[in-house]
Amino acid sequence: MSNWLSGLRRFGLLLVTGCAALIASSGFMHAQGFNITNVTTNSASKASFPNVVVDSQGNLDVVWIDNVKGLQFARSTSSANGTALGAPVTIMGPNGSVALPSFQPQMAVNPTGPNQIEITWAAPDPLLFTPTAPVYDVFASFSNDSGANFSIGPSLTGISGPVVLFDSPRVAFDSTGTANVVWGRTGVWISQATDGVHFGLPTSLLLPPPTPAPDTGGPRIAVSGSGHIFVAWTDEASKGAPQSFCTGAPATTTVGGNFWINETLPTQPPTPPNAANTRNLSNSPTDWASPNRQAVDIQRFPVGFFGCSYDNLKLYTDKPGNVHLLWSDDSPISDVLNSKTLGTNSSGFTTFSFPINIANRSAAAPDVGVDKNGSIYVVWSGDATPSSNAEGIFFSRSDDGGGTFTSCAPGQMQLCPASNIAPSGALASAFPHVAVDASGNVNVAWEQPTAAISNGSNLFNVFFARSTDKGVTFPTVAQVSASPSVLCFENDPAPAGNGALPTTPDMSTCGTVQIGVDANSTPDMVWVNQASGAAVADINFANTNFPTGSISPNSANLTASNTSANFTVTVNASGFSAPITFSCQNADTKTALPSWLTCDFTPPTLNPTQGNTDTLTIKRVGTPTSGMFISAPSAHNLPVFGSSMAWSTTLATLSLMTMLLLAMGRRRDLGRAILMRGFLIMTLTIVLAAGLVSCGGGTSKSTGGTGGTGGTGGGSTVTMHVAVQAQSGGSTTTLGTVTITAQ
Repeated sequence: MSNWLSGLRRFGLLLVTGCAALIASSGFMHAQGFNITNVTTNSASKASFPNVVVDSQGNLDVVWIDNVKGLQFARSTSSANGTALGAPVTIMGPNGSVALPSFQPQMAVNPTGPNQIEITWAAPDPLLFTPTAPVYDVFASFSNDSGANFSIGPSLTGISGPVVLFDSPRVAFDSTGTANVVWGRTGVWISQATDGVHFGLPTSLLLPPPTPAPDTGGPRIAVSGSGHIFVAWTDEASKGAPQSFCTGAPATTTVGGNFWINETLPTQPPTPPNAANTRNLSNSPTDWASPNRQAVDIQRFPVGFFGCSYDNLKLYTDKPGNVHLLWSDDSPISDVLNSKTLGTNSSGFTTFSFPINIANRSAAAPDVGVDKNGSIYVVWSGDATPSSNAEGIFFSRSDDGGGTFTSCAPGQMQLCPASNIAPSGALASAFPHVAVDASGNVNVAWEQPTAAISNGSNLFNVFFARSTDKGVTFPTVAQVSASPSVLCFENDPAPAGNGALPTTPDMSTCGTVQIGVDANSTPDMVWVNQASGAAVADINFANTNFPTGSISPNSANLTASNTSANFTVTVNASGFSAPITFSCQNADTKTALPSWLTCDFTPPTLNPTQGNTDTLTIKRVGTPTSGMFISAPSAHNLPVFGSSMAWSTTLATLSLMTMLLLAMGRRRDLGRAILMRGFLIMTLTIVLAAGLVSCGGGTSKSTGGTGGTGGTGGGSTVTMHVAVQAQSGGSTTTLGTVTITAQ
């Protein structure tokens, strides 16, 4: 065989190998940048337990512990050029000393007055604390000047005495502006202060007698839109009892975990919380033991639902202000469950729906976010003892207020499998947190270990995922941290404390990554950064510098008499380095708008150095036709980085072409010119295939039905989703989606 033919064969092999490597690497995102700031630079101490709250004005409020400086607080400042944390403020005690030692600070910002901030934490009792029997005091501090100064009152536990805690105290402002702090493990207490500092008598024990002492990770608190104060907690005191739900006998159990809730109704003057208003949701005839349950629930749980959960209950409010419960069961099946506000009973107290399971595999550590339109977004990780298919970060969405959960496209309410947004092959992904901006863009952050958890030094990186279509796809999946940090976790802390090493950490001892969306709709993250072997641990703050934006409002109805609607397009100017031009496309088909719909922008080009808003006008210029059916992308294309099918087909074709050419090259009657022509055609095919895939992006496919509400002729009602895009510096970014209903 001639040397040139041998070289051609070797080149073909390298070419195919390169294509395969390219396809394999396409499973990760295109590089995005993150601006990372060390908030505690030059600290000679260890920082831990960051907590982030976004207030009603889009400020990020951050509190953390410094083992030398004490409690630290910082608030972000946002501008068209981005978001940055201000200088840390030390929260001082009444005698001018720093608040040390401290444990897991929690924070609330008054929703009606973002200058009012309440922070609560626990500290070991100086006289009674021992490592084997930890006893704590509970403290709180208050600022009414946006965090410039804080006041600390006496210990909140002075009345009931020091208490056993597993988790930190929690805090919430009620509708009167009163600060409410709850805590406990073998009891449940609440204390209130109208000024945020002086938590006087009485400190209420919310357990109704003669209830035995519970074993709870700690109560949670939330306030509904109508001013109802909810305190809820789970109880595993009967976890080891015979026929407990926790041992796997749900059809016959009457014991196991209990789900308690206390509700204080708004009155004038306000009524203090009372143990008489505490009930067990598990066997309540108006809640989970209700005869109005579905037949399948009655068959499996004849006397109610007795779950098995510890220290992972979350209370959250939906758009109307109703309170929901979200948690993951520990055993016998690790589920993610949601119970929504159902109505009220004869006494005016809120009732809750029977729990529905969101996860389709073993799960843990759920988190939740709600957008301005009321959609609910839930994320979670694989559980502490995952099977081979449980690793990852999973996502699901509800568009009907928590009645059903789906990860399908908007408008399609069938239940879809939860979507795994972690990179392929990710190990023991843990502690996800979610933040949703005004346009329904979903932002998720989590900790990703660099190797399987062991008894040695465990490291993690911070990962981030973003969806601009309400979670249908997550085209952005990226590592945020520039270098790995020490992974902090506690060995099986609850409740047995047997020291067993978890496969996935189930409790952080130094805090997990936090995420919030600032006033520019930009996701920002905070985490503990400690290099392997380093004695110093800092707090890192990161925000994205890729282009983001929002659309307001996000829906409109167009008719023959009302043919146009205006929308405000707001961009994060710091993410754009060149003038911005805008365009629209059909979000469902990824094609141009139909001929009966137009999209105009004023001004047509926006200079990000001069402004960050533009006006979009969508106009109905014709009659919707029967061709406008909506067909949503598949719910299984997460993350999407081009069409895998197209790449696979191209690779297979190129491989066949290569083998054919090389086989034919053995024939003496095949001239060099013919081989070179064939090689030229193959090379051209590669270029064209790469161009088509990179330009076209991921392909959409039908989910099995028509997927929308297409018309049947003139005057028919058509609903479609318009994606608003920004072009700047050679790149295109989808800022958000507008729902248009036309007839």
